[in-house]
Amino acid sequence: MTLKREVLVKAIVTEKLKNDLKQGVENALKELAATQEEIERQYRRLMLELQRTDLNRAMAVRQQIDAERRRQEEARRELEERLKEYDQLEMDTEIPLATYEGLVEIQPGDNLMEKMRGAEILLKDDIIQEFREL
Repeated sequence: MTLKREVLVKAIVTEKLKNDLKQGVENALKELAATQEEIERQYRRLMLELQRTDLNRAMAVRQQIDAERRRQEEARRELEERLKEYDQLEMDTEIPLATYEGLVEIQPGDNLMEKMRGAEILLKDDIIQEFREL
């Protein structure tokens, strides 16, 4: 019989990994900034139109946009914090990258708890270095 279990992918911190992680966050920050600019552009256009026709709706839209601004700002702060964390990673330490589901074969006589314990895959610069049974 085959069952699913968690497989943790870890990576050894190298300069390449740090650069890749930071680049991903920097790209996300750029996308967030572009999204914020587009929202502001649409907001200004919509508010000009609504202020002339429906003040109640204009106030409701303003509240929605303010909530979205706060959400976007929080996302930006979280990304900037992650960037700082990546800068502080120590070389040659192991960090978790992702969790996947893996399959494990079980048979009568197997210790189920041992089989269902997690497994790890260790990477260095995207190359598998080691498989670990926990």
